[in-house]
Amino acid sequence: MKKFSLLLAVILVLLFATACTKDAGTDSSKKSDEKVEINFWTVLGDKDSGPLEALVDKYNKSQDKVTVKFLGSQDDQKQLTAISGGNAPDIAYIYWNMVGPWASAGALEPLNKYIDEDKFDLDGLIPAATERMRVGDVQYGLPLTMSMASKLFYNKQAFADAGLTDPPETMEELLEYSKKLTKEENGELTQIGFIPDYPWIDNVFWPVMFGGSFYDEKTGEVTPNNPENVQAIAFQQEFYKEFGVEAINKIRSGMGAWETPQDPLLTGKLAMLIGWENNFNEHRVEGGSIGVADFPYPADRPDLKGSGMVSPTAMYIPKNAKHKDEAWDFMKFLVAEENQIEYAIESGNIPIVKSALDNPKLTENEDMKIMWEFYEAAKSENLTGFPNSVYINEYLQALSEQTEKALKGELSAQKAMDNVKEKIQPVADKENKKK
Repeated sequence: MKKFSLLLAVILVLLFATACTKDAGTDSSKKSDEKVEINFWTVLGDKDSGPLEALVDKYNKSQDKVTVKFLGSQDDQKQLTAISGGNAPDIAYIYWNMVGPWASAGALEPLNKYIDEDKFDLDGLIPAATERMRVGDVQYGLPLTMSMASKLFYNKQAFADAGLTDPPETMEELLEYSKKLTKEENGELTQIGFIPDYPWIDNVFWPVMFGGSFYDEKTGEVTPNNPENVQAIAFQQEFYKEFGVEAINKIRSGMGAWETPQDPLLTGKLAMLIGWENNFNEHRVEGGSIGVADFPYPADRPDLKGSGMVSPTAMYIPKNAKHKDEAWDFMKFLVAEENQIEYAIESGNIPIVKSALDNPKLTENEDMKIMWEFYEAAKSENLTGFPNSVYINEYLQALSEQTEKALKGELSAQKAMDNVKEKIQPVADKENKKK
């Protein structure tokens, strides 16, 4: 997760009023026969920008009123500096966790009026993706694509060697399978079934999978220490209690690099892990070495089957953009079903338009076969993510720090989440008073 720059945030707050005043009235709602040029900035580099540039070209050829100028490799710092300096692009996209802080600083244009005036079907998009760009009842962006963690990837040969024919369905089975898939020689682990924080700490994923939440809209309280969140941490601790903190750390230190031939999931040194849609693609094909299954749910919560964490990219219009109407028109173009399908095919992403998930161009396209399970999973009503706020990155950091301490055995799950509550609630209270 990228860090939000406090220094740039201060600069933004100080300069925004000046920039906004300077650009007041420059919105291209003023009628003109001249072709308008708008700037579209993205975080994508040359290697990944081709499919999106193709959509830009398509839009430019589809009408004669607007020309979109594409500029890639514009990370959040470059975008924020441009906005604070009064040289904002007309439309851009960033990682979703920037939306809350930037909106609070006055950098983003609310989209509610555009949505209402155009009767734009926001409900036609995957809610778990659009909600990540909402602060309170204000929609500050639209998703372009989304990533999703809702699957379990497993090494088929490791399963066969352990006499396991089917993947685990419940969290309890996940732990039991891990025991069967773990091997030890001369007092050291040589193979392990599952490591809950490999390759990183999933501070949102696990609470989501246990039905947890992070914020209570009615009371204005952060809820890291609610029972489900604590249960999610306690479950992860079970793996460290079972196999040992030092033993897990030792086998982990000797694991090969991610998605190389020495990757532990490919070699079988690690039998299972949390799966995202674009990992191990060439090994998930029919007859490949990696199997895919729905991620397990708690045995006493069958209603949570199909749960998953969504992490989208966010398109937004800067508050001091010069051509907001044209930017909105282009944004709508990018989330049209046909264009979402084209982009999904070329980039391998999950479309954020609900109807696209059932479109034969995707669901009957053999070239997209490894994505079919994710298209189906994207329909689940149990998908969610982390709520956006001005203090989102501070909250996420606190969750990671305390979860790590709990997994190392330094704190109980309850104490760890109580610590997060104690640290973040004063920040939330301060922000609530501003409303």
